[in-house]
Amino acid sequence: MTITSCETSDISLPLLALDIGGKRIGVAVSDRLGISCRGVTCLFRNDQGWPKQVLKIIREYGSKGIVVGLPKNMDGTEGAQAEDCRSAAKQLSETIDFPIFFQDERLSTWTAKERLFAQGLNEKRMRAKLDQTAAAVFLEDFIAANASQTGNQSTEK
Repeated sequence: MTITSCETSDISLPLLALDIGGKRIGVAVSDRLGISCRGVTCLFRNDQGWPKQVLKIIREYGSKGIVVGLPKNMDGTEGAQAEDCRSAAKQLSETIDFPIFFQDERLSTWTAKERLFAQGLNEKRMRAKLDQTAAAVFLEDFIAANASQTGNQSTEK
């Protein structure tokens, strides 16, 4: 397993995205062409078997790599939450032999909330889908930013 930067590796689609929080892990997947991304589930971080659950999802969707959201501060620095995400990615790398990439996830939750409210979801239903939708948001950003390496030449979201 390799935790890698995009500059050193080609990126194969489809990808799986993880929005790792203190309690929940939102999971999203891309399609094989990198055209669309969608949230698929939410795992619980306190479940020690979450890395094996991620492996099951990877197999189900045929994912070729993992994008972990990196919660940076608004000034671009990394704090305790980013350190926690890097630690979780390291834990995941001990179970899964797939490339892991990091993507700045600033404002992804805000964008996800806007999308879910626009779909007419109430507060309770929105909260149930928020983490996986946020994962889809930063997965879209990752694919767009790395289009030349994923083979996806589309710049539309």
